Amino acid sequence: MNGARFALGTLLLAGAVAYAAAAPRAAAAQTGQAERGGADTVEVFSGAEILEAGQAELASVLNELLPSAYFPRRQVADLTSGVRPFQLRGLSADHTLVLVNGKRRHATAVVHTRGAGAFPGASGVDMNAFPLQAIDRVEVARGGGPTRHGADAIAGVIDLRLRNAVSAPEFIASVGHHFPDEWDDDGLRYDFSGHWGLGVGRGGVLNLTGAFSQREPTNRAGADGRDQVLPGDADFVDRGLVILKHNEVAQPNHLWGDGESSNFMLFANFELPLAAAGERPGGAEFYAFGGYSRRRDRHAGFFVRSMDDRNWPGIHPLGFLPQFDADTRDVSLVTGFRRRPEAGSEIGSEADAGRGWSWDLSTQYGSNRVDHDLFDTLNPSLGPCLDTACAPGADGIPGTADDPGIPNRTRFSTGALETHQLLANADIGRRIETGLGAGPLRVALGATFRLDGYRILAGEPASRVDGFHPTQSGGIAAAGSQRFTGFRPEETGIWYRSSYSLHGQVDAPLLRPLLLSATGRYERFSDVGGALTGKLGLRLALSGAAAFRASASTGFRPPALSQSRYGHVTAGRREDPDEPGAIAGFEAGTFPVDAPEAGAVGASPLRGEKSRSVSAGFALAPADGLRFTIDGYATEVDDAILLSNPLAEGASGLVDHLLADFAAESVRFFANAIDLRSYGVDAALTWGRRLGDASRLELGASVGWGQVRGRCPEDDIAVCVHENEALRDESFRIYDGFDVHFLEEGRPDWRGRFETSFTSGAFEVGLGANVYGAQEELRALGVGEHPHRIRLLQPKVAFDARVHVDVAGGWRLTVGGENLFDAFPARVDAFGGIFPYRSFSAMGFNGRYLYARLQVS
Repeated sequence: MNGARFALGTLLLAGAVAYAAAAPRAAAAQTGQAERGGADTVEVFSGAEILEAGQAELASVLNELLPSAYFPRRQVADLTSGVRPFQLRGLSADHTLVLVNGKRRHATAVVHTRGAGAFPGASGVDMNAFPLQAIDRVEVARGGGPTRHGADAIAGVIDLRLRNAVSAPEFIASVGHHFPDEWDDDGLRYDFSGHWGLGVGRGGVLNLTGAFSQREPTNRAGADGRDQVLPGDADFVDRGLVILKHNEVAQPNHLWGDGESSNFMLFANFELPLAAAGERPGGAEFYAFGGYSRRRDRHAGFFVRSMDDRNWPGIHPLGFLPQFDADTRDVSLVTGFRRRPEAGSEIGSEADAGRGWSWDLSTQYGSNRVDHDLFDTLNPSLGPCLDTACAPGADGIPGTADDPGIPNRTRFSTGALETHQLLANADIGRRIETGLGAGPLRVALGATFRLDGYRILAGEPASRVDGFHPTQSGGIAAAGSQRFTGFRPEETGIWYRSSYSLHGQVDAPLLRPLLLSATGRYERFSDVGGALTGKLGLRLALSGAAAFRASASTGFRPPALSQSRYGHVTAGRREDPDEPGAIAGFEAGTFPVDAPEAGAVGASPLRGEKSRSVSAGFALAPADGLRFTIDGYATEVDDAILLSNPLAEGASGLVDHLLADFAAESVRFFANAIDLRSYGVDAALTWGRRLGDASRLELGASVGWGQVRGRCPEDDIAVCVHENEALRDESFRIYDGFDVHFLEEGRPDWRGRFETSFTSGAFEVGLGANVYGAQEELRALGVGEHPHRIRLLQPKVAFDARVHVDVAGGWRLTVGGENLFDAFPARVDAFGGIFPYRSFSAMGFNGRYLYARLQVS
């Protein structure tokens, strides 16, 4: 059956049945996008909108709802394939400040050294560690600059507000599957979640949410047309399809899609007034919230053929596909006491309108740990023996004292990464009547102490040892588990950074239509010194239906501990290029900035990134139910921190000279590599109208256009890359080529989202479209072609639809589809057609997805 007909037929049939069976009811108002009355533009997405987006992960939901978001599905990218970076406005994942209930969220332990695209070496927050059903709303403020939570909100702030009301138990079960036209059906996914809002004591509320999900892999890889087991046995392959089979290796032998994943999450949100309701309005309360999540991700590397010297046919007769098994555990807990004159208000906010001081005293802890194993792999240097050790050691003689004494294996523990964050925070605020201007001042002051920790744990010896066993062809065997060697003891450790900050904010209504806001923040770090940042904003009400906003700010982001301390180096042996017949050891990989090898080629202690941002926009509501907003922005970042390209032997004579005293043949390191600029425009339009007593029609559109460029006269990032002092004589660039392309053109310049919904009684239908603008792509290299020659990938549109029906007794059934007409990005057929689509495509490449969801409350 044709997939598109099946999708549309399912939706129309479900809609007809639902409409016929539904009893009329009053249409509920949709929350939609909203905006606060302050000096910053804030988009608000309700919990209902998040659940109705049709996606099972928060990052995927925001990627669909926010045109300025970017969340690609990176492939063959080590741990990044499981914990993918989330970006706003084309900037780094580290440039988005993520909050939960207004409290700073800790970062992931993963360092995106592979597959990070524009910002290699970033970490950011794991956006998929939250159950969707726990979220009351998501607030997105895309203006940069300092907040009471940190000056590193360079691209903006995402605040996840957890549900905090008494409610009956509710449960959601959903199932979905990919049905592409040209590929096998795959990617079965099911999700179960439950929520309960309990009344506790005198006015207290405890909200509990639990969720479990399981996803099977998707695969869009093409067949491998290379020799596999013996020379000359290659299959005849055309555009990724096997035309004539010549060997026993099943195709495709690579994985190019989402890996297998399972995720368990448990979140709680608790509030308890310290006085009975009605006794002391605006009294103090105790609060606590936090969560635990554990996710297992499995994703693959490059296939190793049977005839490859990295394989032992006695262990893997037909070759092997190394796979990661990443075990991610995330823990967070926030506790505190506060006084809020109005429930839900922020310290010093417009809603904070009671008498006296408001205050908030809190402590919080968060940690993220990723244990990573490799399976379906081996260590070639340990030989073909799985049961008994047969590697001879450095002397080449089995049975002597230098034997590693380790049998080969197909599964290895390659180590773990951990990050920790501890904060103590105090905020106070109040309204001050001055008798001047158009109203009272709103003042907020605060102080924060923060302790960050980062840890690297070593892999087991078998994952990194060199057993000195020759290869199947008698050559020098690669050392360590294939695809990812274990962390070495010299790379491990635990490092800390402490910081304290003072911050303040004043909102002054100078005239009745004019609000001026000023924010200042001083923060001092134990390793990189202090920084003073600030922000000025204004809001001018032009009429009751129109307002103008503008802001200017500075920001500061210190280098992450992971960027200052991370190292992962593979050691091995090779023929000595300077002494024919001799064997020499070598090292290659990412070196910490303080490593001698990195220092030899110009690495220096990292400086913090400094930013400057300006933004301006209009909000217009000319008629009942009609709303339009448009905002322009420009952000400049000095000394952006990036992971360099490999500086390898042979790249230049000077590199060879600088590395001559070391065993390193290839060195990468973190550096303040570039000054850059991000600029663009975001616009949104919503309209809604009630049609009779029980029906409502809503329309919405949002569009974002933005670019990232180097800050130099030529607007060419390759020219703007900072010169490396050690390589100045050759003007050798440490950040170039594909990385430059990703930074400039790795995402579409513009994206749009268009949607409509119609509600009548218990029946609701929604239609939407995601539009992805043209995207530039490097051509596959050919004879005589320049490696930076590009072609234009045409815009793409993905349509989605959903149908809801409310059944008596609190049951709600939803059926829907994402990418109904099975749109795919342009084929590039990289690596001989094995990888048909680029994994940095904004729209993904899994194809049509159909799902059904049952909600019971």
